[in-house]
Amino acid sequence: MSDHYYSHQPQSDHNERYIEAFLSSKNYQFATDSGVFSKGKVDFGSRLLIENFIKHNQSINSGQLLELGAGYGPISIAIADQLQSLQVVGMEVNERALGLAKENMRLNQVTNLDLIQADVVIHNFKPVYDYVLTNPPIRAGKAVIQKFVTQAYQALKEEGKLWVVIQKKQGAPSMKKFMEETFNNVNEIDRSKGYWILQSIKPL
Repeated sequence: MSDHYYSHQPQSDHNERYIEAFLSSKNYQFATDSGVFSKGKVDFGSRLLIENFIKHNQSINSGQLLELGAGYGPISIAIADQLQSLQVVGMEVNERALGLAKENMRLNQVTNLDLIQADVVIHNFKPVYDYVLTNPPIRAGKAVIQKFVTQAYQALKEEGKLWVVIQKKQGAPSMKKFMEETFNNVNEIDRSKGYWILQSIKPL
């Protein structure tokens, strides 16, 4: 397998740097490196997912949230910071990305976040989460990103919600269809610049 951001242990030479990002309503600083997803800036899809989730959930007063494929942490960190009544868990297979996420959690002084190194595809989930979010690793292939959806179904409580961001050109229509098949429902929350925000709710 070639070395890419979905690798367990990236072999590419380190090129550590710091970037800044305005996410939803606040500025953040993130350490990034080679061998991780979107190292030069927080990608538009992640930004759109953060903005939509926070906008639609301002009244949350408790809950458990899981991010599948947390990377160096921008989604989990921004949501945990701006919706502090949530307890957030970020799961990431790439140990380099996870190390950066832990540094970024400290850098941005976020305390209601746990970070776990694990492979989403083979992890044994229990239905304990109210929300699952993912900007899935498209380069890992269709079978993997569909597995993210079925694993999210296992991780969610009844009436729990899965939020997915995906580009139209990278398979949003087929992802929408697969979420409908898996959950028996799907809603389009937003579309912007070719990115779709999709939501499914686990039935009772």
